Amino acid sequence: MSENLRKRLFQLTVFANFIMVFIYQYLTPNMSDDVIYYDKVAQAGSFFDLFAQEYEHYIAHTGRSIAHIILRIFLYTDNKILFDIVAAVVFVLISVLIYLNVDHRKKYDIRIYAAIAVLLWLFDPTIANSVFWETGACNYMFTGCIMLGFITLFRKYAAEDKKSIGAVIGMFFFGLFAGWCNENTSGGVILFILIMIFARWRENKNFSKVKPWMASGLAGAVIGFMLLIMSPGNFNRAEITDEAHTGLLALMARFLKITLNIKNYYLVLVLVFIVIAIAILYRGGKGALLQKVPGMALFGFLFLATCYALIAVPDSQLRTYYGAGLFLMTAIAMGIGWIANEGFKEDLVQIIATSVVTVFGILLIFTYIEEGANLARIKREFDERDAYLTEMAKGEEKVIEAPMLRPEWETRFSMAYDSDITEDKFFWLNISYAEHYGLWYIIGVDRDTWTAY
Repeated sequence: MSENLRKRLFQLTVFANFIMVFIYQYLTPNMSDDVIYYDKVAQAGSFFDLFAQEYEHYIAHTGRSIAHIILRIFLYTDNKILFDIVAAVVFVLISVLIYLNVDHRKKYDIRIYAAIAVLLWLFDPTIANSVFWETGACNYMFTGCIMLGFITLFRKYAAEDKKSIGAVIGMFFFGLFAGWCNENTSGGVILFILIMIFARWRENKNFSKVKPWMASGLAGAVIGFMLLIMSPGNFNRAEITDEAHTGLLALMARFLKITLNIKNYYLVLVLVFIVIAIAILYRGGKGALLQKVPGMALFGFLFLATCYALIAVPDSQLRTYYGAGLFLMTAIAMGIGWIANEGFKEDLVQIIATSVVTVFGILLIFTYIEEGANLARIKREFDERDAYLTEMAKGEEKVIEAPMLRPEWETRFSMAYDSDITEDKFFWLNISYAEHYGLWYIIGVDRDTWTAY
């Protein structure tokens, strides 16, 4: 295959990925926290009021100011299509960043990029919360892109032995944003920097090879991380968190929960990582993993560190593992790159590698079509209910019955069923939706018995 043809096919694959994400984003309605934040943003008198709102949020709720100001800006534009386009671009950018971290890749390596796309689509257990939900996407996917972008640029500068003053200033601010993104993953970014600096120190047992931009990047990341975790809102939330255990038992319970989450949601990826590591060791001999694919070992370690950093959090949600998942997928992509392009040149291995990627690509297409139909049905239900509640809010009746979603359309690509109204009018989501429409209460009823529309 000529390089020009491979380039065109690579670009087509990236564009297809963008279109696929955009369609799913478009089919994902605003729900749950989207509605709550939208009502708050609607109170802003100007664009700059968004920053005042975010300061209040920083003081009272959480330190994730980077994520929430992005969310507020999108909601302020009141243009869901704009968000859908940008979110699709960010998803594709993440896939490209992972691709750029694969050291052993060919030019326009379609096979490696397709494998990364398959990993992101089929093996991310948080995708409904971290990608296809506006609030979740800003909190996890957008910030994940910032952090992975920082790491990618850091590795690039390290390989080029960058020395410019622009790099010093740029990496400080990039590090500041990366450190201010997400508690456990930003911590993983700082750990990455420390490991990279230690590797430089280890060469001569001094810091002569540690460049100023490395130090400024670390300083920025630490400052951003401190701004993140020192938010008064974090302490307020910690005070009201209720745990069944305290002290050492609480830590042991959290450790067990994290381990079970890895087993239940990331086991396939972990096993793939192990198989690839064994193959590298088998071909390369003792120490081959650190010598041949040091990045794979590094990102695999970052995955574990980022997961188990959640031991400091009383009640971590699955979506908080999103950044850790990106690290693990990057490690796997690196290993695949070495096996396919460097370590195993045998025809049988090449056939297997290409076949596996192709088979999973076909599986993704079938899954995409089936689950896309469910997303379209869910969107239709949300849109119909929105129009109905908007109309009913104009009348005098303020306690309204509305249909819940049909249970047969549930999909792993949407958190709609976790954000649906219930039969309990005092449920917090029912109350939030009622306030959004200017009603007193909303009572969920079975959709199959609903006849109002």
